[in-house]
Amino acid sequence: MATLSDTAIKALKPKDKAYIKSDGNGLQLLIKTDGTKLWEFRYTSPTTLKRRKTSFGTYPTVTLIKAREEALRACKMVYDGIDYIDLNKCSKQAKQKEQNTKDNTFKKIASEWLESYKNEVSENYHAKISRALELYTYSKIGNIPIGEVTRLDVISILSDLKTRNLKETARRTLQLVGKVFMYAVTMELAPHNITSDIDKKTVLGKKEITNYPTLTKEEDVKGLLYAIDNYKGDTVTQKAMQLLPYIFVRSFNLRHMEWSEVDFTKQEWTIPKEKMKMKHEFVLPLPKQAISILNKMKEFSSNEKYVFPSFRLNKPLSDNTFITALRRMGYTKEEMVPHSFRSIFSTISNENSHLHKYSFDVIEALLAHNEKNQVRGAYNRANYKDQMRGLIQWYADYLDKIKNS
Repeated sequence: MATLSDTAIKALKPKDKAYIKSDGNGLQLLIKTDGTKLWEFRYTSPTTLKRRKTSFGTYPTVTLIKAREEALRACKMVYDGIDYIDLNKCSKQAKQKEQNTKDNTFKKIASEWLESYKNEVSENYHAKISRALELYTYSKIGNIPIGEVTRLDVISILSDLKTRNLKETARRTLQLVGKVFMYAVTMELAPHNITSDIDKKTVLGKKEITNYPTLTKEEDVKGLLYAIDNYKGDTVTQKAMQLLPYIFVRSFNLRHMEWSEVDFTKQEWTIPKEKMKMKHEFVLPLPKQAISILNKMKEFSSNEKYVFPSFRLNKPLSDNTFITALRRMGYTKEEMVPHSFRSIFSTISNENSHLHKYSFDVIEALLAHNEKNQVRGAYNRANYKDQMRGLIQWYADYLDKIKNS
């Protein structure tokens, strides 16, 4: 029988020690020494047959009526063989899991994957894929919980890109979304990688093989070298463009070249792994022509961090510098891009292997292409050092011969 009332509860005063007033059905009120009045419920667990205790909250936030209703509900559960505390714990966990699921949006998980992937690729490539996800996916599926993103959601993104004649962008976007989902599945944030169920041929059609534009005829290469020497733009840009044919690195690496990385005594440039696409340190031997250009650059930037600085303080040349320079020289995007210098080297070196006598592996080593066999790749980088120096000097001399012919 109930023994408490609101009037009686309000009259209860704190004492030197906490004490209890019972209300029946396992419900009791604990009056603490600081005056706090806490509802407690005591019962015998139907599963373990042990005495257990839980709290319903404090009075008057939880009224007498509400406390009795909850005590009655708990008693019925115990009578039905259900442990009240265990059920509430499971319910809280389920609610938390549900909330976590809502919070784990595609954008949030993509950001986590990008952070985990940062040390696996170069800074330049990481920035590119981050930008791609932002441009092509976040506006469509960024705020959707990743477990609720459907194949049709992804296909809609791909179809939109395909309609805009960006098939290769769509293909790469699908790969990125797949990597995000693979991360989510690994971390148990999504039940399945839905991109594995998308037929790329059906959605995107047959893959078109496209190569970087390149110049293959000697007279065209000569014209390019002549155009660079007669470039009327910024001197720093011209010097960088003059160096690029001789060392044919990726434009990001050349723009971020630092004086501290160049050893004039050994005549080599050590590119840190953080700047390399495949995250391996790369030591590039420098031909005498490159050394000459770098010595001339000391007049402009020897006190700077970067060999080819921009007008902005402590910043390298912008990523559009070389493209803009090529366009000012009259080359269209179908004729030349910065990456084309690598294609020119590869083409000339492979076609003239009978002259320089160096193998295909040495050519690939100078291009810093990753060897799939890691053991063989490590051996090649060490074993080909002298050959790499010989080939890059042969190539530099070959370019000079073409230019001066």
